[in-house]
Amino acid sequence: MINWFKGIALGLSLCLISCSNGSSSSEELHGNDAIVIINHEEISLEQFKTEFKLQKKKFRVHGSKETTSEEMAWLKNRVLEQIIHNSLLSQEVKRNGIGVSQEELNEALLKTKSGYSEDSFQKQLAFEGLTYKEWENSIENNLLINKLISNLVNSKVSVSDSEMRRYFENNESKFHKSEQVKALHIMVETEEEIRTIQKELQSKQKDFSALAREFSLGPEGVRGGDLGYFEAGQMTEEFYNVFKLKINGVSDIIRTPYGFHLFKVEDKVEERKMSFEESKKQVEKILLEELQGSAFQKWLVQLKEKSEIEIKYDLFEKI
Repeated sequence: MINWFKGIALGLSLCLISCSNGSSSSEELHGNDAIVIINHEEISLEQFKTEFKLQKKKFRVHGSKETTSEEMAWLKNRVLEQIIHNSLLSQEVKRNGIGVSQEELNEALLKTKSGYSEDSFQKQLAFEGLTYKEWENSIENNLLINKLISNLVNSKVSVSDSEMRRYFENNESKFHKSEQVKALHIMVETEEEIRTIQKELQSKQKDFSALAREFSLGPEGVRGGDLGYFEAGQMTEEFYNVFKLKINGVSDIIRTPYGFHLFKVEDKVEERKMSFEESKKQVEKILLEELQGSAFQKWLVQLKEKSEIEIKYDLFEKI
């Protein structure tokens, strides 16, 4: 999906949400005055100021120093551009009869909230200045716009085998399989338990798999501790030393917040270059994202060119 709308972020406050708690910065300015008219749809000064205030707050959070007048001018123009884009896209959603089901919306809401505790979620809503309903509406609007872009832009973009092969040949160094190990794992709750298991391994009274089946609390315990093949990036940092072990080597005791651990390496696969066939899906994804991004920008420019957009610069300059 286009980067501009990639993912469904909690923090996306759509400029079309109407708010009423702002105040005019000058006596001659009135909140209900239209600052921009897009195909006869008026966006009020109040709506612009609300969105600008939010984006200014975000800008300061991510910046390390006070914002300059040049940065504020850039931000003001960026907010105006986003307002125009959002309005045009929302109009196209209605014109093309795009809709989302309640099931789709519920899934998106759950997915977005899944990375937050209830407390942090409420704090984020407060930071954005959104009610729960306004946030829900913004998620729905994102789904609608993503579906619009998918139907009208992305569906018309494709990549040929020759294009993928050419990209692969020019970027072979990007495509490789990282080192992998195949390991067995034992996890127990206490240090006393893990030291007892370690002694049994050293005395060779039982093998690693049997001890994993008997004692390990991990879900792989029933499989004799078999984790299968995995890369370093798939494991927590505490387990990185497992990759330094030789085949049949057993790790020292590793302590984590989850308990005490032992690993035994059964096999290792060295890092290697990937073939074109192995890389094909990854190459296709890269090229599609690039082409879809370009196609969307071209489509958006054409949409703006055929639209009636009137910006009230006399009001805009006074903000």
